[in-house]
Amino acid sequence: MSAVQFSAATPAQRTTALFDAGSVTSGQAQKYGSLTAGNGTIGGREVSIVATDRQVAGGSLGVTEAQALSTLLEQSHAAGRPFILCLDCAGARLDEGLPALGAFRQLYRHVLDLRLAGLPLLGLIGRDCFGGASMLAATCAKRVYCESSRLAMSGPAVIQALGGATELDATDTSAVAALMGGAARARLAQTDPLCEDSLDAYRQATRDWVADCDNTVQLNLRHQHTRLGKRLLAHGMAPSPPKNASGNLPEVLRQIIAEGVQVHKMDGVLIGRNGQTSAKFFFGFIDGAAVGALAAWTLAGECLALADERPAEEVTVFLDSPGQAATFRDERVMLSEYVAHLALVLSSLRQHGHRLTLQVLGDAAGGIYVALAAPAARVVASTGAKVQVLPPTAIARVLRRQSEPAGAEDYVRAGVIDTLI
Repeated sequence: MSAVQFSAATPAQRTTALFDAGSVTSGQAQKYGSLTAGNGTIGGREVSIVATDRQVAGGSLGVTEAQALSTLLEQSHAAGRPFILCLDCAGARLDEGLPALGAFRQLYRHVLDLRLAGLPLLGLIGRDCFGGASMLAATCAKRVYCESSRLAMSGPAVIQALGGATELDATDTSAVAALMGGAARARLAQTDPLCEDSLDAYRQATRDWVADCDNTVQLNLRHQHTRLGKRLLAHGMAPSPPKNASGNLPEVLRQIIAEGVQVHKMDGVLIGRNGQTSAKFFFGFIDGAAVGALAAWTLAGECLALADERPAEEVTVFLDSPGQAATFRDERVMLSEYVAHLALVLSSLRQHGHRLTLQVLGDAAGGIYVALAAPAARVVASTGAKVQVLPPTAIARVLRRQSEPAGAEDYVRAGVIDTLI
């Protein structure tokens, strides 16, 4: 048995341990920034593995990594190879700013489409898996954790920066582990194993998955929606009834949505229908508030209902939110899974003929922006819209400096906005 812990291993050690001895088919492993990638066999089956290196910018994903991972995923899908992500990653590369966010938008679009197309995806969680990396993990068919793993949309330092130590004390390792550690995450999904923190244990879990991945039931978004709804109820997060919001819309929306549109709000989600005969539907997070698990689940449910009732209807999603909710309450239910579920539902709408547009009205940041922008056919921004990788307070906490302000041309150049209106 190897004495090396998987959570402490290098990418080379992880990939070498996972592949069958002598099976790597592409010569030496290829490097793309913080990524190490290779093709080989596991249990005799051809697979692709990509591992992040926490020693390179915390394993974060910048433009180079996002573009390379997109290409590798496409190649794996074309060759019929299952794809394994060894994730030890702080999320998006903050010091690259908007270009990293735009590149991750495109990467995540590929991941969503390939997941819906049936590409077998496995996430092996090393030590830390935060932000966009946690969305990648949550989109996988299965995840494997150890006691040292930590997975969350917002890392402990970001949660404390935005909510204070009363929300979560980032220095309290036991409290952090109880909230987002491997054991806590594995308890939320019985299909996701918690294994010993060793190369051998992860290798065996990976071999078991590869041997059975072709028999895995195809992703059913409605079944997934029901499962996630039950989790919310179990944690006291029950949906609220819809309330009429026609007379309480922001000025910018009153200019966009015609009179007579039936508009309701439910759990922070705007729901609007442009009459029974018009092929337009409106959704959105418009209150300028951070989006939590219940709101993401509610919007996903409305979109699933639309898919059943009105095929190929035009859909516009409005966004004015500083990003995902960095709270104990939302991380307790694994917010990443709700954000990824919403993104998968929206991608499914687009694939089934709905023309999906995201319109940024005010603030847009982080995983919520990506979950809405990645599936969209186009992203448009109103005058005064502001797109960021993370809220300024969180960026200052991580980078120890203020982020530089960006303008409309920067948004288009970085690929976070397609059209300005």
